[in-house]
Amino acid sequence: MSVTQPAVSKQISRLETELAVRLFHRTPAGMMTTAAGQILLELGEDVLSRFERAEGIIRSRFRGIPSFRVACPHSTADILVSFMAARDAPIVDLEILLASELDGVLNREVDMAVSSLTPPSHRAQLAVATIPVLVQGQPRSNAPFGTALQVDLESLKDEWVIVPRSGVQIVVTRAMAGFDAPLMIREASTGTIAQALAANGHGYALVTEPARFGLQSLPAYAQDKPLEIVQHASWDANHYASDELRRLARDLRQWMTDEWEWRQRKQPNGQHPE
Repeated sequence: MSVTQPAVSKQISRLETELAVRLFHRTPAGMMTTAAGQILLELGEDVLSRFERAEGIIRSRFRGIPSFRVACPHSTADILVSFMAARDAPIVDLEILLASELDGVLNREVDMAVSSLTPPSHRAQLAVATIPVLVQGQPRSNAPFGTALQVDLESLKDEWVIVPRSGVQIVVTRAMAGFDAPLMIREASTGTIAQALAANGHGYALVTEPARFGLQSLPAYAQDKPLEIVQHASWDANHYASDELRRLARDLRQWMTDEWEWRQRKQPNGQHPE
């Protein structure tokens, strides 16, 4: 069923009359929302989001088909799609966002968030993996490391290091607290962008992603300890399917332990282990 523009205009006018507020500015270029109109738009989007979640509840409870939406950064999405394919996980879609944006959508648009940032304490949560941070650079830029099996971050004090805005940035910042001098850090929004910059000689990428673009990897260390991030799954503790979400998180943790870690681990020369 279609709705014509005159019909929409009449509905808007009637709504403005009933509410006694102007919702739109009429201009020659079109219509723009007023402050009141913007609030109404945001509330309407929230209603639609809640309706979609209600549909999920009905499918899950009465048809036995749990279907969850998961928010995660781009790098984590690469992991989750493999998990979905391998385990037929009850995930219907992924919402790709920056790690810092994930918790804000948990109450509205998605059922679970997965990232390397520690969730707020009021969230139900589960650590699903511990992932090593890697130093990645061009083969010629890695030459100073010789046959080393790891890289001490403090040895990069005279080099640019490219760090994604994720849990990697947090652990690197903590590690630098014990250094004599801070590293020269260039931020990137994702690990993949950090890798692309490193591939063109703009510094060393500190990432958790498998090497690409011809880069070589070595584990990052600080004060003789490996640098690692913890991947967390989190969800609303009062979610209608909290038990099912915890089972999903546990299944992801098991898969990450059994399957993902050994497949992604790299030898110092950048090759997969046999």
